[in-house]
Amino acid sequence: MLKSLHIQNYAIINDLSIDFENGFNVFTGETGAGKSIIVGALTLLLKGKADSSIISTGKEKAVVEGVFDIDDNMKNLLNDNDIEYDDELIVKRVISQDGKNSIRVNQSLVTLGFLNDLFSSHIDIHSQKDSQYLLQKKNHMILLDKYCADEELLKNYNDAYHSYKKALEELSIMENSTFSEKELDYLRFDLNELEAAELSIDEENNLIKQEKQYKSVEKYLETLNTTLNLYKEEEGISERLHTLVRNLNTDDEEIQEIRNSIESLYYSLNDEIDKLSDIFDSYNSEDIDIEKIEERLFLYSRLKRKHATNTEGLINLKVELQDKINLFDNKDRAISQKKKEVDSLYKNAENIATELNNIRSKKALNLEKSIIENTSDLMLNNVKFKVQINKTDLNENGMDDVEFMVSLNKNEDLKPLRNVASGGEISRLMLALKTVFSSISDTRLIIFDEIDTGVSGKVALSMGKKMKAISKNTQVLSITHLAPVAACADNHYYIYKTDNDNSSETMVKKLDYKDRIKELASISSTELSESSIQAAEELYNLAQS
Repeated sequence: MLKSLHIQNYAIINDLSIDFENGFNVFTGETGAGKSIIVGALTLLLKGKADSSIISTGKEKAVVEGVFDIDDNMKNLLNDNDIEYDDELIVKRVISQDGKNSIRVNQSLVTLGFLNDLFSSHIDIHSQKDSQYLLQKKNHMILLDKYCADEELLKNYNDAYHSYKKALEELSIMENSTFSEKELDYLRFDLNELEAAELSIDEENNLIKQEKQYKSVEKYLETLNTTLNLYKEEEGISERLHTLVRNLNTDDEEIQEIRNSIESLYYSLNDEIDKLSDIFDSYNSEDIDIEKIEERLFLYSRLKRKHATNTEGLINLKVELQDKINLFDNKDRAISQKKKEVDSLYKNAENIATELNNIRSKKALNLEKSIIENTSDLMLNNVKFKVQINKTDLNENGMDDVEFMVSLNKNEDLKPLRNVASGGEISRLMLALKTVFSSISDTRLIIFDEIDTGVSGKVALSMGKKMKAISKNTQVLSITHLAPVAACADNHYYIYKTDNDNSSETMVKKLDYKDRIKELASISSTELSESSIQAAEELYNLAQS
Protein backbone atom coordinates (compact mmCIF):
# COMPACT_ATOMS: atom_id res chain seq x y z
CA MET A 1 0.00 0.00 0.00
CA LEU A 2 2.60 2.57 1.16
CA LYS A 3 5.57 2.55 -1.24
CA SER A 4 7.59 5.50 0.04
CA LEU A 5 7.53 8.42 2.47
CA HIS A 6 9.39 11.72 2.25
CA ILE A 7 9.52 14.11 5.24
CA GLN A 8 11.11 17.54 5.22
CA ASN A 9 11.44 20.13 8.05
CA TYR A 10 9.10 18.18 10.33
CA ALA A 11 10.07 18.48 14.03
CA ILE A 12 13.68 17.18 14.23
CA ILE A 13 13.52 15.60 10.76
CA ASN A 14 15.35 17.77 8.22
CA ASP A 15 15.10 15.63 5.11
CA LEU A 16 14.19 11.95 5.32
CA SER A 17 13.09 9.44 2.65
CA ILE A 18 12.01 5.85 3.33
CA ASP A 19 11.13 3.16 0.79
CA PHE A 20 8.75 0.51 2.11
CA GLU A 21 8.09 -3.11 1.26
CA ASN A 22 4.92 -5.17 1.52
CA GLY A 23 4.52 -7.46 4.50
CA PHE A 24 5.59 -6.75 8.09
CA ASN A 25 7.85 -3.69 8.53
CA VAL A 26 9.25 -2.85 11.95
CA PHE A 27 10.97 0.27 13.36
CA THR A 28 13.31 0.21 16.34
CA GLY A 29 15.66 2.74 17.88
CA GLU A 30 16.49 4.49 21.10
CA THR A 31 13.87 6.51 22.95
CA GLY A 32 13.75 10.02 21.53
CA ALA A 33 15.31 9.06 18.21
CA GLY A 34 12.15 10.03 16.32
CA LYS A 35 10.20 6.80 15.74
CA SER A 36 6.89 8.34 16.85
CA ILE A 37 7.69 11.49 14.87
CA ILE A 38 7.65 9.39 11.70
CA VAL A 39 4.23 7.97 12.65
CA GLY A 40 3.10 11.52 13.48
CA ALA A 41 4.16 12.72 10.03
CA LEU A 42 2.33 9.82 8.37
CA THR A 43 -0.77 10.55 10.46
CA LEU A 44 -0.61 14.21 9.40
CA LEU A 45 -0.28 13.18 5.77
CA LEU A 46 -3.37 10.99 5.82
CA LYS A 47 -5.82 12.61 8.21
CA GLY A 48 -4.25 15.16 10.58
CA LYS A 49 -5.18 18.83 10.78
CA ALA A 50 -2.55 21.42 9.88
CA ASP A 51 -0.45 22.61 12.84
CA SER A 52 2.46 24.98 12.27
CA SER A 53 4.06 23.90 15.56
CA ILE A 54 5.43 20.79 13.82
CA ILE A 55 7.60 22.90 11.48
CA SER A 56 11.30 22.63 12.29
CA THR A 57 12.77 25.63 14.10
CA GLY A 58 13.87 28.35 11.69
CA LYS A 59 12.05 26.80 8.66
CA GLU A 60 9.19 28.34 6.68
CA LYS A 61 7.31 25.16 5.87
CA ALA A 62 7.15 21.41 6.47
CA VAL A 63 6.50 18.90 3.68
CA VAL A 64 5.23 15.32 3.99
CA GLU A 65 4.77 13.28 0.81
CA GLY A 66 3.71 9.64 0.40
CA VAL A 67 3.48 7.35 -2.61
CA PHE A 68 0.76 4.67 -2.45
CA ASP A 69 -0.51 1.82 -4.56
CA ILE A 70 -3.95 2.48 -6.00
CA ASP A 71 -7.06 0.25 -6.03
CA ASP A 72 -10.45 0.30 -7.78
CA ASN A 73 -12.26 2.09 -4.92
CA MET A 74 -9.68 4.88 -5.04
CA LYS A 75 -9.97 5.06 -8.83
CA ASN A 76 -13.73 5.56 -8.58
CA LEU A 77 -13.32 8.44 -6.12
CA LEU A 78 -10.56 10.01 -8.23
CA ASN A 79 -12.71 9.73 -11.37
CA ASP A 80 -15.65 11.36 -9.59
CA ASN A 81 -13.40 14.32 -8.72
CA ASP A 82 -11.66 14.56 -12.13
CA ILE A 83 -8.23 13.73 -10.68
CA GLU A 84 -5.82 12.06 -13.09
CA TYR A 85 -3.88 8.96 -12.03
CA ASP A 86 -1.60 6.23 -13.35
CA ASP A 87 -0.55 3.18 -11.31
CA GLU A 88 0.16 5.04 -8.08
CA LEU A 89 -1.10 7.82 -5.87
CA ILE A 90 1.09 10.71 -4.72
CA VAL A 91 -0.18 12.58 -1.67
CA LYS A 92 1.61 15.75 -0.60
CA ARG A 93 0.91 18.04 2.35
CA VAL A 94 2.61 21.37 2.91
CA ILE A 95 2.30 23.16 6.27
CA SER A 96 3.49 26.79 6.20
CA GLN A 97 4.24 29.32 8.91
CA ASP A 98 2.15 31.91 7.04
CA GLY A 99 -0.91 29.64 7.02
CA LYS A 100 -0.78 28.92 3.28
CA ASN A 101 -1.20 25.17 3.70
CA SER A 102 -2.05 22.77 0.88
CA ILE A 103 -3.03 19.18 0.23
CA ARG A 104 -2.39 17.69 -3.20
CA VAL A 105 -3.28 14.32 -4.68
CA ASN A 106 -1.44 13.71 -7.97
CA GLN A 107 -0.87 17.49 -8.25
CA SER A 108 -4.59 18.30 -7.80
CA LEU A 109 -5.54 20.43 -4.80
CA VAL A 110 -7.97 18.61 -2.49
CA THR A 111 -9.59 19.09 0.91
CA LEU A 112 -8.87 17.21 4.13
CA GLY A 113 -12.37 15.75 3.88
CA PHE A 114 -11.58 14.30 0.47
CA LEU A 115 -8.35 12.84 1.83
CA ASN A 116 -10.27 11.18 4.68
CA ASP A 117 -12.73 9.71 2.19
CA LEU A 118 -9.86 8.41 0.08
CA PHE A 119 -8.05 6.61 2.92
CA SER A 120 -10.59 6.13 5.74
CA SER A 121 -11.30 2.47 4.97
CA HIS A 122 -7.77 1.68 3.79
CA ILE A 123 -5.51 2.87 6.62
CA ASP A 124 -5.67 2.07 10.33
CA ILE A 125 -3.27 3.91 12.64
CA HIS A 126 -3.39 2.01 15.92
CA SER A 127 -2.01 3.03 19.29
CA GLN A 128 -3.00 2.10 22.84
CA LYS A 129 -5.42 5.04 22.87
CA ASP A 130 -6.63 4.70 19.33
CA SER A 131 -8.25 1.52 18.07
CA GLN A 132 -9.99 3.14 15.14
CA TYR A 133 -12.96 1.40 13.57
CA LEU A 134 -13.07 -1.67 15.85
CA LEU A 135 -14.28 0.37 18.83
CA GLN A 136 -17.09 2.04 16.89
CA LYS A 137 -20.38 0.21 17.33
CA LYS A 138 -21.64 1.33 13.92
CA ASN A 139 -18.91 -0.83 12.32
CA HIS A 140 -19.71 -4.03 14.21
CA MET A 141 -22.63 -4.89 11.94
CA ILE A 142 -20.44 -4.26 8.88
CA LEU A 143 -17.66 -6.48 10.23
CA LEU A 144 -20.05 -9.28 11.13
CA ASP A 145 -21.66 -9.18 7.68
CA LYS A 146 -18.25 -9.29 6.00
CA TYR A 147 -17.42 -12.29 8.19
CA CYS A 148 -20.70 -13.93 7.11
CA ALA A 149 -19.73 -13.26 3.46
CA ASP A 150 -23.26 -13.61 2.03
CA GLU A 151 -23.37 -10.61 -0.30
CA GLU A 152 -26.26 -11.97 -2.37
CA LEU A 153 -28.56 -12.22 0.67
CA LEU A 154 -27.56 -8.71 1.78
CA LYS A 155 -28.36 -7.38 -1.69
CA ASN A 156 -31.72 -9.17 -1.72
CA TYR A 157 -32.58 -7.62 1.63
CA ASN A 158 -31.43 -4.17 0.53
CA ASP A 159 -33.67 -4.38 -2.57
CA ALA A 160 -36.63 -5.68 -0.56
CA TYR A 161 -36.27 -3.04 2.17
CA HIS A 162 -36.03 -0.14 -0.26
CA SER A 163 -39.05 -1.40 -2.21
CA TYR A 164 -40.98 -1.48 1.06
CA LYS A 165 -39.83 2.03 2.04
CA LYS A 166 -40.75 3.42 -1.37
CA ALA A 167 -44.25 1.92 -1.19
CA LEU A 168 -44.63 3.25 2.36
CA GLU A 169 -43.72 6.76 1.21
CA GLU A 170 -46.19 6.49 -1.67
CA LEU A 171 -48.89 5.43 0.79
CA SER A 172 -48.14 8.43 2.99
CA ILE A 173 -48.42 10.76 -0.01
CA MET A 174 -51.72 9.18 -1.02
CA GLU A 175 -53.17 9.48 2.48
CA ASN A 176 -52.17 13.14 2.76
CA SER A 177 -53.00 14.21 -0.78
CA THR A 178 -55.94 16.57 -1.23
CA PHE A 179 -56.86 18.66 -4.29
CA SER A 180 -59.30 21.50 -4.81
CA GLU A 181 -61.59 21.49 -7.84
CA LYS A 182 -59.42 24.18 -9.41
CA GLU A 183 -56.27 22.08 -8.91
CA LEU A 184 -58.02 19.06 -10.40
CA ASP A 185 -58.99 21.15 -13.44
CA TYR A 186 -55.31 22.00 -13.95
CA LEU A 187 -54.35 18.33 -13.64
CA ARG A 188 -57.03 17.28 -16.13
CA PHE A 189 -56.02 20.04 -18.56
CA ASP A 190 -52.35 18.98 -18.47
CA LEU A 191 -53.30 15.32 -18.84
CA ASN A 192 -55.58 16.02 -21.82
CA GLU A 193 -52.85 18.11 -23.45
CA LEU A 194 -50.27 15.34 -23.04
CA GLU A 195 -52.65 12.64 -24.24
CA ALA A 196 -53.59 14.70 -27.30
CA ALA A 197 -49.90 15.26 -28.07
CA GLU A 198 -49.32 11.48 -28.36
CA LEU A 199 -45.66 11.85 -27.55
CA SER A 200 -43.12 9.17 -28.33
CA ILE A 201 -39.34 9.09 -27.91
CA ASP A 202 -39.00 7.16 -31.19
CA GLU A 203 -41.15 9.69 -33.05
CA GLU A 204 -39.12 12.63 -31.71
CA ASN A 205 -35.87 10.97 -32.76
CA ASN A 206 -37.27 10.29 -36.25
CA LEU A 207 -38.47 13.89 -36.58
CA ILE A 208 -35.04 15.22 -35.64
CA LYS A 209 -33.44 12.84 -38.13
CA GLN A 210 -35.84 13.93 -40.92
CA GLU A 211 -35.23 17.62 -40.17
CA LYS A 212 -31.46 17.10 -40.44
CA GLN A 213 -31.97 15.12 -43.65
CA TYR A 214 -34.11 17.88 -45.17
CA LYS A 215 -31.57 20.57 -44.31
CA SER A 216 -28.81 18.46 -45.86
CA VAL A 217 -30.88 17.90 -49.00
CA GLU A 218 -31.72 21.58 -49.19
CA LYS A 219 -28.02 22.44 -49.17
CA TYR A 220 -27.26 19.83 -51.88
CA LEU A 221 -30.22 20.97 -54.04
CA GLU A 222 -28.96 24.52 -54.03
CA THR A 223 -25.45 23.43 -55.03
CA LEU A 224 -26.69 21.09 -57.79
CA ASN A 225 -29.18 23.60 -59.14
CA THR A 226 -26.50 26.28 -59.44
CA THR A 227 -24.14 23.83 -61.16
CA LEU A 228 -26.76 22.61 -63.66
CA ASN A 229 -27.83 26.15 -64.48
CA LEU A 230 -24.24 27.20 -65.19
CA TYR A 231 -23.93 24.34 -67.62
CA LYS A 232 -27.37 24.26 -69.29
CA GLU A 233 -28.64 27.87 -69.26
CA GLU A 234 -28.80 29.94 -72.46
CA GLU A 235 -25.22 30.84 -73.45
CA GLY A 236 -24.06 28.54 -70.62
CA ILE A 237 -21.04 26.28 -70.54
CA SER A 238 -22.65 23.59 -72.73
CA GLU A 239 -23.65 25.99 -75.46
CA ARG A 240 -20.26 27.74 -75.45
CA LEU A 241 -18.39 24.43 -75.66
CA HIS A 242 -20.61 23.32 -78.55
CA THR A 243 -19.85 26.61 -80.36
CA LEU A 244 -16.13 26.11 -79.68
CA VAL A 245 -16.17 22.64 -81.25
CA ARG A 246 -18.13 23.85 -84.28
CA ASN A 247 -15.69 26.75 -84.88
CA LEU A 248 -12.76 24.34 -85.00
CA ASN A 249 -14.22 22.50 -88.01
CA THR A 250 -11.34 23.10 -90.49
CA ASP A 251 -9.35 21.11 -93.08
CA ASP A 252 -6.13 21.32 -91.07
CA GLU A 253 -5.37 17.78 -89.86
CA GLU A 254 -3.58 18.87 -86.69
CA ILE A 255 -6.43 21.24 -85.68
CA GLN A 256 -8.96 18.58 -86.65
CA GLU A 257 -7.25 16.11 -84.30
CA ILE A 258 -7.45 18.61 -81.43
CA ARG A 259 -11.09 19.33 -82.29
CA ASN A 260 -11.92 15.62 -82.09
CA SER A 261 -10.30 15.38 -78.64
CA ILE A 262 -12.22 18.41 -77.36
CA GLU A 263 -15.43 17.01 -78.84
CA SER A 264 -14.84 13.72 -77.01
CA LEU A 265 -14.31 15.60 -73.75
CA TYR A 266 -17.48 17.57 -74.43
CA TYR A 267 -19.58 14.39 -74.74
CA SER A 268 -17.95 12.92 -71.61
CA LEU A 269 -18.75 16.12 -69.72
CA ASN A 270 -22.35 15.91 -70.88
CA ASP A 271 -22.57 12.38 -69.47
CA GLU A 272 -21.29 13.54 -66.04
CA ILE A 273 -23.69 16.49 -66.01
CA ASP A 274 -26.55 14.08 -66.78
CA LYS A 275 -25.53 12.08 -63.67
CA LEU A 276 -25.68 15.23 -61.56
CA SER A 277 -29.08 15.96 -63.05
CA ASP A 278 -30.31 12.48 -62.04
CA ILE A 279 -29.08 13.06 -58.45
CA PHE A 280 -30.85 16.44 -58.44
CA ASP A 281 -34.09 14.83 -59.60
CA SER A 282 -33.86 12.10 -56.91
CA TYR A 283 -33.25 14.64 -54.11
CA ASN A 284 -35.97 16.87 -55.44
CA SER A 285 -38.45 14.03 -55.32
CA GLU A 286 -37.91 13.41 -51.55
CA ASP A 287 -41.31 13.75 -49.95
CA ILE A 288 -40.45 15.64 -46.74
CA ASP A 289 -43.05 18.00 -45.29
CA ILE A 290 -40.67 20.27 -43.39
CA GLU A 291 -43.41 22.53 -42.07
CA LYS A 292 -45.21 19.62 -40.46
CA ILE A 293 -41.95 18.28 -39.00
CA GLU A 294 -40.96 21.62 -37.46
CA GLU A 295 -44.46 22.18 -36.10
CA ARG A 296 -44.34 18.78 -34.39
CA LEU A 297 -40.86 19.39 -32.96
CA PHE A 298 -41.99 22.76 -31.63
CA LEU A 299 -44.78 20.97 -29.73
CA TYR A 300 -42.22 18.68 -28.10
CA SER A 301 -40.05 21.67 -27.23
CA ARG A 302 -42.94 23.69 -25.78
CA LEU A 303 -44.16 20.86 -23.53
CA LYS A 304 -40.64 20.12 -22.30
CA ARG A 305 -40.15 23.79 -21.39
CA LYS A 306 -43.54 23.98 -19.71
CA HIS A 307 -42.96 20.98 -17.45
CA ALA A 308 -39.15 21.41 -17.15
CA THR A 309 -38.36 17.84 -18.18
CA ASN A 310 -37.40 15.73 -21.20
CA THR A 311 -39.63 13.60 -23.42
CA GLU A 312 -39.30 10.54 -21.17
CA GLY A 313 -40.28 12.75 -18.23
CA LEU A 314 -43.37 13.96 -20.12
CA ILE A 315 -44.44 10.37 -20.78
CA ASN A 316 -43.96 9.50 -17.09
CA LEU A 317 -45.77 12.70 -16.08
CA LYS A 318 -48.83 11.58 -18.02
CA VAL A 319 -48.96 8.42 -15.89
CA GLU A 320 -48.45 10.43 -12.68
CA LEU A 321 -51.24 12.87 -13.57
CA GLN A 322 -53.59 10.00 -14.34
CA ASP A 323 -52.70 8.36 -10.99
CA LYS A 324 -53.39 11.61 -9.11
CA ILE A 325 -56.75 12.06 -10.78
CA ASN A 326 -57.64 8.41 -10.20
CA LEU A 327 -56.60 8.76 -6.59
CA PHE A 328 -58.98 11.64 -6.09
CA ASP A 329 -61.80 9.82 -7.87
CA ASN A 330 -61.14 6.48 -6.14
CA LYS A 331 -59.09 7.47 -3.11
CA ASP A 332 -60.37 4.89 -0.63
CA ARG A 333 -59.91 1.97 -3.01
CA ALA A 334 -56.45 3.18 -4.13
CA ILE A 335 -55.27 3.56 -0.53
CA SER A 336 -56.59 0.13 0.33
CA GLN A 337 -54.66 -1.43 -2.57
CA LYS A 338 -51.49 0.45 -1.62
CA LYS A 339 -51.77 -0.75 1.99
CA LYS A 340 -51.95 -4.33 0.76
CA GLU A 341 -48.84 -3.73 -1.35
CA VAL A 342 -47.01 -2.22 1.66
CA ASP A 343 -47.96 -5.17 3.86
CA SER A 344 -46.77 -7.64 1.24
CA LEU A 345 -43.44 -5.85 0.77
CA TYR A 346 -42.94 -5.60 4.52
CA LYS A 347 -43.55 -9.32 4.93
CA ASN A 348 -41.03 -10.09 2.18
CA ALA A 349 -38.37 -7.86 3.77
CA GLU A 350 -39.15 -9.34 7.20
CA ASN A 351 -38.66 -12.89 5.92
CA ILE A 352 -35.26 -12.02 4.42
CA ALA A 353 -34.31 -10.15 7.63
CA THR A 354 -35.14 -13.29 9.61
CA GLU A 355 -32.92 -15.32 7.30
CA LEU A 356 -30.17 -12.74 7.83
CA ASN A 357 -30.59 -13.00 11.59
CA ASN A 358 -30.23 -16.79 11.46
CA ILE A 359 -27.01 -16.59 9.44
CA ARG A 360 -25.58 -13.80 11.62
CA SER A 361 -26.38 -15.71 14.79
CA LYS A 362 -24.65 -18.88 13.54
CA LYS A 363 -21.62 -17.06 12.15
CA ALA A 364 -21.34 -14.96 15.33
CA LEU A 365 -20.57 -18.15 17.27
CA ASN A 366 -17.75 -18.96 14.84
CA LEU A 367 -16.45 -15.41 15.10
CA GLU A 368 -16.47 -15.54 18.90
CA LYS A 369 -14.57 -18.82 18.84
CA SER A 370 -11.97 -17.49 16.39
CA ILE A 371 -11.33 -14.36 18.45
CA ILE A 372 -11.04 -16.32 21.70
CA GLU A 373 -8.49 -18.62 20.03
CA ASN A 374 -6.45 -15.61 18.95
CA THR A 375 -6.61 -14.02 22.41
CA SER A 376 -5.42 -17.28 23.96
CA ASP A 377 -2.33 -17.14 21.74
CA LEU A 378 -1.66 -13.72 23.27
CA MET A 379 -1.88 -15.05 26.84
CA LEU A 380 -5.32 -13.55 27.46
CA ASN A 381 -6.74 -16.73 28.94
CA ASN A 382 -9.62 -15.11 30.81
CA VAL A 383 -11.09 -13.11 27.93
CA LYS A 384 -14.74 -13.58 27.10
CA PHE A 385 -15.95 -12.18 23.78
CA LYS A 386 -19.53 -12.08 22.55
CA VAL A 387 -21.26 -10.76 19.45
CA GLN A 388 -24.47 -9.42 20.99
CA ILE A 389 -27.37 -9.38 18.54
CA ASN A 390 -30.53 -7.63 19.76
CA LYS A 391 -33.78 -7.57 17.81
CA THR A 392 -34.94 -4.20 16.50
CA ASP A 393 -37.60 -2.81 14.21
CA LEU A 394 -37.10 -3.34 10.50
CA ASN A 395 -34.38 -1.02 9.22
CA GLU A 396 -31.78 -0.84 6.47
CA ASN A 397 -29.67 -3.50 8.23
CA GLY A 398 -32.49 -5.96 8.86
CA MET A 399 -33.92 -6.46 12.34
CA ASP A 400 -30.62 -6.80 14.18
CA ASP A 401 -28.61 -4.46 16.38
CA VAL A 402 -25.03 -5.74 16.66
CA GLU A 403 -22.41 -4.84 19.25
CA PHE A 404 -19.17 -6.51 20.33
CA MET A 405 -19.05 -7.26 24.07
CA VAL A 406 -15.95 -8.21 26.05
CA SER A 407 -14.72 -9.15 29.50
CA LEU A 408 -10.98 -9.29 30.19
CA ASN A 409 -10.98 -10.82 33.66
CA LYS A 410 -12.62 -13.66 35.58
CA ASN A 411 -16.00 -12.90 37.18
CA GLU A 412 -16.22 -9.65 35.21
CA ASP A 413 -19.44 -8.84 33.36
CA LEU A 414 -19.40 -8.39 29.61
CA LYS A 415 -19.18 -4.73 28.59
CA PRO A 416 -19.36 -2.96 25.23
CA LEU A 417 -15.96 -3.06 23.56
CA ARG A 418 -15.81 0.74 23.44
CA ASN A 419 -16.10 0.93 27.26
CA VAL A 420 -13.20 -1.38 28.09
CA ALA A 421 -10.27 0.42 29.73
CA SER A 422 -7.10 0.97 27.71
CA GLY A 423 -3.80 -0.73 28.48
CA GLY A 424 -1.71 -3.75 27.56
CA GLU A 425 -4.61 -6.18 27.68
CA ILE A 426 -6.92 -4.17 25.45
CA SER A 427 -4.02 -3.68 23.01
CA ARG A 428 -3.62 -7.44 22.75
CA LEU A 429 -7.36 -7.85 22.36
CA MET A 430 -7.35 -5.31 19.51
CA LEU A 431 -4.50 -7.21 17.90
CA ALA A 432 -6.48 -10.45 18.11
CA LEU A 433 -9.50 -8.74 16.54
CA LYS A 434 -7.42 -7.28 13.73
CA THR A 435 -5.86 -10.68 13.06
CA VAL A 436 -9.36 -12.05 12.41
CA PHE A 437 -10.76 -9.07 10.50
CA SER A 438 -7.73 -8.01 8.43
CA SER A 439 -8.43 -10.62 5.77
CA ILE A 440 -12.04 -9.47 5.23
CA SER A 441 -11.72 -5.69 5.66
CA ASP A 442 -10.72 -3.06 3.11
CA THR A 443 -7.74 -2.03 5.26
CA ARG A 444 -4.52 -2.05 3.26
CA LEU A 445 -2.14 -0.54 5.81
CA ILE A 446 -2.07 -0.93 9.61
CA ILE A 447 0.35 1.12 11.68
CA PHE A 448 1.00 -0.12 15.23
CA ASP A 449 2.52 2.63 17.38
CA GLU A 450 4.12 0.82 20.36
CA ILE A 451 1.08 -1.41 20.80
CA ASP A 452 3.34 -3.88 22.62
CA THR A 453 4.16 -1.51 25.52
CA GLY A 454 3.97 -3.30 28.86
CA VAL A 455 4.45 -6.85 27.59
CA SER A 456 7.50 -9.09 27.25
CA GLY A 457 8.72 -12.64 26.66
CA LYS A 458 6.26 -15.11 25.19
CA VAL A 459 3.51 -12.49 24.91
CA ALA A 460 5.79 -10.22 22.87
CA LEU A 461 6.67 -13.07 20.50
CA SER A 462 2.99 -13.95 20.15
CA MET A 463 2.19 -10.31 19.32
CA GLY A 464 4.93 -10.32 16.68
CA LYS A 465 3.49 -13.49 15.16
CA LYS A 466 0.02 -11.90 15.05
CA MET A 467 1.36 -8.86 13.23
CA LYS A 468 3.14 -11.19 10.83
CA ALA A 469 -0.15 -13.06 10.24
CA ILE A 470 -1.97 -9.78 9.58
CA SER A 471 0.72 -8.75 7.07
CA LYS A 472 -0.24 -11.63 4.79
CA ASN A 473 -3.31 -9.59 3.79
CA THR A 474 -2.37 -6.07 4.90
CA GLN A 475 0.85 -4.09 4.92
CA VAL A 476 1.98 -3.61 8.54
CA LEU A 477 4.25 -0.92 10.02
CA SER A 478 5.10 -1.29 13.70
CA ILE A 479 7.16 0.75 16.14
CA THR A 480 8.50 -1.47 18.92
CA HIS A 481 11.04 -1.65 21.74
CA LEU A 482 10.79 -5.45 21.91
CA ALA A 483 13.20 -7.82 20.20
CA PRO A 484 10.67 -10.72 19.91
CA VAL A 485 8.33 -8.45 17.92
CA ALA A 486 11.10 -7.05 15.72
CA ALA A 487 12.42 -10.57 15.04
CA CYS A 488 9.14 -11.54 13.35
CA ALA A 489 9.28 -8.72 10.78
CA ASP A 490 10.04 -9.08 7.07
CA ASN A 491 11.87 -5.75 7.00
CA HIS A 492 13.66 -3.96 9.85
CA TYR A 493 14.33 -0.20 9.92
CA TYR A 494 16.61 1.42 12.49
CA ILE A 495 15.78 4.99 13.57
CA TYR A 496 18.59 7.01 15.08
CA LYS A 497 19.46 10.60 15.84
CA THR A 498 22.59 12.52 14.94
CA ASP A 499 23.67 15.60 16.89
CA ASN A 500 25.76 18.57 15.78
CA ASP A 501 26.58 21.92 17.35
CA ASN A 502 23.25 23.53 16.48
CA SER A 503 20.62 20.79 16.08
CA SER A 504 19.64 17.13 16.13
CA GLU A 505 18.41 15.19 13.12
CA THR A 506 16.48 11.93 12.80
CA MET A 507 17.84 9.38 10.31
CA VAL A 508 16.69 5.94 9.15
CA LYS A 509 18.52 2.86 7.91
CA LYS A 510 17.14 -0.40 6.56
CA LEU A 511 19.06 -3.23 8.23
CA ASP A 512 20.54 -6.26 6.54
CA TYR A 513 20.72 -9.64 8.29
CA LYS A 514 23.96 -8.92 10.16
CA ASP A 515 22.79 -5.51 11.39
CA ARG A 516 19.40 -6.96 12.36
CA ILE A 517 21.04 -9.50 14.64
CA LYS A 518 23.12 -6.76 16.28
CA GLU A 519 20.05 -4.57 16.79
CA LEU A 520 18.06 -7.48 18.29
CA ALA A 521 20.96 -8.17 20.63
CA SER A 522 21.15 -4.49 21.61
CA ILE A 523 17.43 -4.37 22.38
CA SER A 524 17.55 -7.60 24.41
CA SER A 525 20.70 -7.00 26.39
CA THR A 526 22.40 -4.12 28.15
CA GLU A 527 25.72 -5.25 26.70
CA LEU A 528 26.60 -6.41 23.20
CA SER A 529 28.49 -9.66 23.57
CA GLU A 530 29.03 -12.98 21.82
CA SER A 531 26.35 -14.60 23.97
CA SER A 532 23.84 -11.80 23.29
CA ILE A 533 24.55 -12.10 19.54
CA GLN A 534 23.98 -15.85 19.71
CA ALA A 535 20.75 -15.37 21.65
CA ALA A 536 19.59 -12.81 19.08
CA GLU A 537 20.27 -15.26 16.24
CA GLU A 538 18.28 -17.97 18.02
CA LEU A 539 15.41 -15.54 18.59
CA TYR A 540 15.46 -14.43 14.95
CA ASN A 541 15.47 -18.00 13.63
CA LEU A 542 12.67 -18.96 16.01
CA ALA A 543 10.55 -15.98 15.02
CA GLN A 544 11.13 -16.39 11.27
CA SER A 545 10.36 -20.12 11.40
